[in-house]
Amino acid sequence: MINARALVQNELASVESGLENLFNKNNTVLEDLESFIQCGSKRIRSIVALLYLKMNNAKISDDVVKVLISGELIHNASLLHDDVIDDSTKRRGKQNLYGKYSPKISILAGDYLLSIAVNKMLQTDNKEILTIFVNATGNMSDAEIHQFSKRGKEISLDDYTKIIYGKTASLFEAILESSAILSGLDREQAKKFGKNFGILFQVNNDFKAESADNDKANEQMTIKDILGIEKGEIFKDNYKGELRDIFANLKENEYKTALEDLVKNL
Repeated sequence: MINARALVQNELASVESGLENLFNKNNTVLEDLESFIQCGSKRIRSIVALLYLKMNNAKISDDVVKVLISGELIHNASLLHDDVIDDSTKRRGKQNLYGKYSPKISILAGDYLLSIAVNKMLQTDNKEILTIFVNATGNMSDAEIHQFSKRGKEISLDDYTKIIYGKTASLFEAILESSAILSGLDREQAKKFGKNFGILFQVNNDFKAESADNDKANEQMTIKDILGIEKGEIFKDNYKGELRDIFANLKENEYKTALEDLVKNL
């Protein structure tokens, strides 16, 4: 199996560099926020986008890196907000901002990350990129509200799919589509890839024991509750099939193989 991270390590280093030194080091809360941003994240959104672009022989421009930085900031902002929604004092195995300070600080820190993300997007001088991400963050918020309203209630497969599209897949979709626009690639194909990968990623996450325990604590129904394990796997395979159809039209290279491996292991 190809090491996906190693294939894009140089480009990923540019993303990591862009996530450093964003905050005032004389502020203890912001120091903790910086540590949260830099520690424990797998950067799966950036890795998938970079592999997709390089699979299609695209050059990774400075503007693409800014889009990836924005995506990582938005993702981490959503986690800070999720901690408040879930009344959780830990994240990535460590005490989070909610636990160390207060839910108010966690919310403010998330908002702060969103403001930096918007600034990064504006630096691309492409208003369409900003529109795409504004729509994505709207979808994320709408999905979280929808999911919260369904706590303790049975939900349909359609409801579940809409929720995971909004809270997870819409950001993958925005990152892939925006990167494709900046790289001169087919935006619709990139958008489709991001959406299907994002849904598959979240469904796979919902199967994990740690996620299942959290969902149970918050009275949230997921794919296992709705379809059971066997039919849930079939549901996953439908999205893998959508991604295989995209792969089928592309030339073979190591980036394609790495992405195919990622999909197979979800």
